Order: sequence, then C-alpha cells, then structure tokens
Amino acid sequence: MKIYFALIGLLLCCTLTLAQRRNCPSVCTLEYNPVCGEANVRGQQVRCQFSNPCVMTSSGCRNGINWRSTSCGITSLQCSSLV
Repeated sequence: MKIYFALIGLLLCCTLTLAQRRNCPSVCTLEYNPVCGEANVRGQQVRCQFSNPCVMTSSGCRNGINWRSTSCGITSLQCSSLV
C-alpha cells in the first residue's frame, strides 16, 4: 500500500512540474532585436543582454526571475547561466 502512495506522489510531482514548464515560452524566434534586463538574483544585482524580448521572458520564467527592461551596458558574469 505504501508503494502506491509513493507512486501517486511521484506522478503528481512530475505532472505539476510539467504543467509549470508548459507556461514558460520554450521556443523563441531567431530574430535579433537585443534587449537588456536587470534583476536581483540571489542577493546580487544582475544585468544581462538577450537576443530578443521572448528570450528574456523565457529566461525569467524558467529561472523565476523578474527581469526589468533597462539600458544595455556592462553585463554580469552570471548571464551565461541565466540566458
């Protein structure tokens, strides 16, 4: 009986994870229309450049980051892991 509860719990977790991922845009056009975003990531102010607004939105959704549009300037070292 315990195994059934464990399997149901595992199935529920997988279903919820997939449902959350579906809400994030996963495919963006290759259009090059650069935008920059700034956010507080793990207590640090981070500024990144994205190839277009869709890529910035997708990054924010996948990483749980609320990017704010900003002027482009020097980007942060952490950007490669967030884009």
